[in-house]
Amino acid sequence: MKWYFRILLIVIAALFFNLAHPNVLIEDGISFFAFISLIPIFIVIKYSKIPFSFFLGLLYGSLSYGFLFSWIGTYSSYAMIIGVIAFSLLFGLLFIALKTADLLFKDKSFYIMALLWCIFEYLKTKGFLGFSYGILGYALWKSPLLIQCARIGGVWLLSALCVFTSMVLASTADRIFTAFKKPDYDSSKKFFTTITVLKKQSFLFLFLILSFIAVILYGIHSVNRGQGPVRKIPVLCVQNNTDSNKYGMDVYKKDVSTLISLTQEGLKNHPETAIVIWPETAVVPPIEMHYSNGTEDDRYEMIERLLLFINKTGKCFVIGNQRSVDNGGPYSDDYNSCLVFDSSLDNVIPPEPLVYAKNHLVPFTEYFPYEKAFPGLYEKLLEGDTHLWTPGTEKTVFNLRNIKFSTPICFEDSFGDLCRSFVKNGAECLFNLSNDSWSAKRFCQKQHLSMAVFRSVENEVPSARSTASGVTCFIDSKGRINNEAEQFCETTAFYNIEIPMQKKQTVYTRFGDWIPILEIILLFITVLFTILTLMIKKIRICCSKPVEKKGKKEVK
Repeated sequence: MKWYFRILLIVIAALFFNLAHPNVLIEDGISFFAFISLIPIFIVIKYSKIPFSFFLGLLYGSLSYGFLFSWIGTYSSYAMIIGVIAFSLLFGLLFIALKTADLLFKDKSFYIMALLWCIFEYLKTKGFLGFSYGILGYALWKSPLLIQCARIGGVWLLSALCVFTSMVLASTADRIFTAFKKPDYDSSKKFFTTITVLKKQSFLFLFLILSFIAVILYGIHSVNRGQGPVRKIPVLCVQNNTDSNKYGMDVYKKDVSTLISLTQEGLKNHPETAIVIWPETAVVPPIEMHYSNGTEDDRYEMIERLLLFINKTGKCFVIGNQRSVDNGGPYSDDYNSCLVFDSSLDNVIPPEPLVYAKNHLVPFTEYFPYEKAFPGLYEKLLEGDTHLWTPGTEKTVFNLRNIKFSTPICFEDSFGDLCRSFVKNGAECLFNLSNDSWSAKRFCQKQHLSMAVFRSVENEVPSARSTASGVTCFIDSKGRINNEAEQFCETTAFYNIEIPMQKKQTVYTRFGDWIPILEIILLFITVLFTILTLMIKKIRICCSKPVEKKGKKEVK
């Protein structure tokens, strides 16, 4: 296979990957491409040496993720460049691992390459640089019948199905291509050769077909299965379409005025509302600190007006706000927080809200834990347009207005294990407070929504999303989107969230990311067994060689 043809296949793979997810051309993406996007990669690896495989990985990483999160360039071109370089290197290393598997496992290499890909998707979500965007399973977010099995194995089960499909098709294509290239091949027998290969692959195709049938049947059963008796909680989500890149007291006052007027209008149309949700950092100045200090008149007056309004409505308010706590040091601990005010608790005036502090902060832009190791970089982050927060630790569950809920903030709902921990702690619903307005891209907000859908399905709990500019909506426990608000406008969304009176934990809620853990164990056992087999084979070869005996020299 010519080098330029291999490069073309990698470009096609990157194109398929982007088409599968919400993208700049097709806002919701086309899920079909998730099932075939890895075919070119698996085939190209078979015909490339390790150095060229590394180059192909660099190319794929820069193209696939460069276009996938091109919206980050709106925030910072520097962050965009760093991100592309990082993912290029990661995929370069992954492609080396794929090629090593090809050399080590020969005919079975396609299975190991598929396993490696699934494990890579999982590992890249872990640690300080954890990033959930781009997992193949998320591309199926608009397929309600397919995604129901996420309650068993999370998004990882859907990803495994996508990867396995590509693997089966790639291995079949490679076998056919290899058969056609044999020196004694008769070109007039192309049809019969293809049929012969398909027969040899029949078990794989049968297993693939049965997997799809099982997933679809389970999906039909899950979607049509009733929830039993439910209680309905009327919730109003507010979208104020703020510009997160503007700062200053005039902007803060305008934001609060907009939020109040939108809420008044929403409550007028839906007076039965029990809970009102505002977006992430909807109110920027720390409410508790400025109310207690009262030293800055503008801020105090704005916050007093806000609290009087909340108290007057008699509703429960869930508000995104910076929270500053004096720790006795030179700087306060600042938290990206969710404050919950409820007049029935008498915690509005003076403000004594219930609090959740964001646990999983965005690396570099919200959190950098390596101040001592990289003091220069830390200082540059502080000098730039970056606010470094203190991470929270509590997996808080609020119990108000006849509902138990947790409030993952912004991209926290892209991490399945974190949202699972809320539900394990008793949350019956997830309220996500987000601000993606800085991206100025509709497909960025849809990518975020595609991951939020899985959090509801995995744990079989509904979600409400209040965002600065989109996508504000409600997601039921089966992953269906309700009352989706138009993006990039000032609006509200209302819905009666249904909470089952009796609910059991899903398999995923109970056992978490057991699919990728099982994949890692399977890979370890396979590699260990292969290495031991090769060692035993070499020992046997050495032992089977005849030993030459040294004879006595002749004496003349």
